[in-house]
Amino acid sequence: MVSAGIDTMPGLLERGELDAFFWSGGLPTQAVQDLSERTPVRLIPLDPELVAQLHDVGDSTRHYRSAKIPADAYAKAQDGQSVETLAVANLLVTTEEADADLVEGFTRTVIRSRDGIGRLVHPAQLVDLRTAVYTDPLELHEGARRYYRSVKP
Repeated sequence: MVSAGIDTMPGLLERGELDAFFWSGGLPTQAVQDLSERTPVRLIPLDPELVAQLHDVGDSTRHYRSAKIPADAYAKAQDGQSVETLAVANLLVTTEEADADLVEGFTRTVIRSRDGIGRLVHPAQLVDLRTAVYTDPLELHEGARRYYRSVKP
């Protein structure tokens, strides 16, 4: 086992010093994108059944969920297919003292801009209003709550 970061793992893999690596990060992660452009790599699916096993471990792993890496996140590594994986939610975080009107407006702007933002940060395209209100372990800010109630599907 080698302890290395995403900044060094792709090079180790290319040089044959690693057979595989795990990483956790947003999509697409530039280091993995670059690696897939330079050398043939394959993303290995993680069975959605692992989520239940992780939740059985206890509180520290309850935030994992099953997810899919979209087919276009790493086009050369995925052969046009989505890949099953595990994920944790990406959250926008502020203090509870932040002005509720400001947070409501910011939330509205982010949601309305998700396609544009998503061209640079792929997960932004996947924001779903039906699930965006679930921010456990953090409480949803009152301003964000007001926005989500105003557009309740």
